[in-house]
Amino acid sequence: MNKKTAYNSGIFILLIYLNLTAVFSYAAGYPSYSTESGDDLIADKITDLSSDINFKYTPEVKEYIKRYTKPGRSGSERILGKIPVYFPVFEEKIKARNLPEELKVLAIVESHLNVEAYSKAGAAGLWQLIKGTAKQYNLRVGRSIDERYSVEESTEAALNFLSDLYDQFDDWTLALAAYNCGPGNVRKAIRRSGGEKDFWKIKRFLPKETRNYVPKFVAISYLLKHFRDYGIQPDIPDKRFFETADALVYRHLTFKEISTVTGLPMGIIKKMNYSYRRNFIPANTKGYKLTLPKSALFTLLDRNGYSQMEFDKEHKYDFSKYIIKNFSPEVAMNLLGSKYKWDINMLDINIPLLTKTNGDFSKLTEPLVVKSKTRMELDRSKYTFHELKAGETLSDVSVEYNVRIEDLMRWNDIYISSPPQMGASIRIRK
Repeated sequence: MNKKTAYNSGIFILLIYLNLTAVFSYAAGYPSYSTESGDDLIADKITDLSSDINFKYTPEVKEYIKRYTKPGRSGSERILGKIPVYFPVFEEKIKARNLPEELKVLAIVESHLNVEAYSKAGAAGLWQLIKGTAKQYNLRVGRSIDERYSVEESTEAALNFLSDLYDQFDDWTLALAAYNCGPGNVRKAIRRSGGEKDFWKIKRFLPKETRNYVPKFVAISYLLKHFRDYGIQPDIPDKRFFETADALVYRHLTFKEISTVTGLPMGIIKKMNYSYRRNFIPANTKGYKLTLPKSALFTLLDRNGYSQMEFDKEHKYDFSKYIIKNFSPEVAMNLLGSKYKWDINMLDINIPLLTKTNGDFSKLTEPLVVKSKTRMELDRSKYTFHELKAGETLSDVSVEYNVRIEDLMRWNDIYISSPPQMGASIRIRK
């Protein structure tokens, strides 16, 4: 074989390898960018994250994005499925304090939104508060009651702690670092760096865990906006967590008794009331909070012998509206059921969870304006339409309109298992 033939054969083999790599990446549901162009694209999207927190795309951030979108994608789907349960609570309390909304992401970094989380260091709950910090911020921590496991009380304490850390450092990124390793370690790192007050400049002087803490925060913030780019779909959470109400209990009340009266499984009662560590609410004069699905709570209150309980409040978070506003139509239908399909299609809002303007989980407190507008009218204002001809593929359409195949799949909810047929109307974003 002469040199020219060998050279041409080598090029041919290389091209086959590159094409097969793209095909397998495409089939796996991952974007098939080259490393360089993929990095540039992700870096731009991270730069676009509007925040008081200093977001940067670093090798550590890149590694965490890989973990969350490839080997850890099932864990990411579980986390995303829990967001409608917990984020509305976080957002209301963050807004009341006029804090950066991105702070809600910290609960994912700390516990993956696992209300039962407990670390080797003794940190507990969604926000992983240690006992000393919890008591400093007036949480009850004892054998029968541990409010670090209470969603509302622990969120109040965590946000108060973060506010105090910000007051010390006048920088939210440093406040995040101090939440992880303590303000003393952050001050020490500032001194060792010569007085720098930029997390990325003092990072090497911080404990190893903290050096990775903020990059993890950045990666998760990116994922919350762009998870659909990677074919990730949120798990469907238990809908009983969406419509709950509270009662104040003054008498000794066991979870077993609640289960017997309401028919609720013990697991659901525990999950909603995990701060009661011994499966009962102790007798008290203050009125301890019990959270249950509305129908179960009203059944309990209606039964004779429950005079030492009183209705407190229905949770005012409109979880259905939250899901419709913050998830794509197919994901919202997955979470809420097909009966919501017509309502989703008629909403005059920017639904897909992808762009800079609506990419983050929007504040629940913002009004959701609904106008009577058909799906076709909504689509025509945003998309050009292409009718797929005989023998034509998505690859042909991507070349003709100079767009990526993965974008065509995302815009049209196309999956590898069910490619579009001749005559299909393909949407291309204008």
